[in-house]
Amino acid sequence: MVLSVLGIGYMFGFTKLQQAFFAKFSNPSKNQAVLIVFISSLLMAGINLYHIADLTNQAFTFFVNERQISNAFLYAFGYFTGMWAFSLIFFRVSYLVVGMLTPENEDVELTKNNVELAWTHAVILIVLAFVIAPALTNIAASFIPYPKFPSV
Repeated sequence: MVLSVLGIGYMFGFTKLQQAFFAKFSNPSKNQAVLIVFISSLLMAGINLYHIADLTNQAFTFFVNERQISNAFLYAFGYFTGMWAFSLIFFRVSYLVVGMLTPENEDVELTKNNVELAWTHAVILIVLAFVIAPALTNIAASFIPYPKFPSV
């Protein structure tokens, strides 16, 4: 239940911010290129959510078993908030870098419905999310205070 509520809030909040970002390309409605980048940003956020949700479930279960309910909720909220912020920053930085690497002005090209540029950006976002999200989740897992076992 906690994961569901956090997941809905995560995706809803991310979608609203992305809609505001892409509103500048709408005249009067989003074209195909803008929709491609918009949807790929949601997929990227979903990939990040998938990875952090698994870790959040493990942390929540650990803290509930340790009877540390406040820590269970704190870690769950913290992990989701951290990954949400990472997703937002990741999209903006990726958008900026792709814009610098291509000879075209990305804002103008999206407004002109440059689908090729949109697909390039979409693939970069999704592939990097598949690569970075598991690594970031492994780093986040190190913050869970699991008991230390003696080494042999």
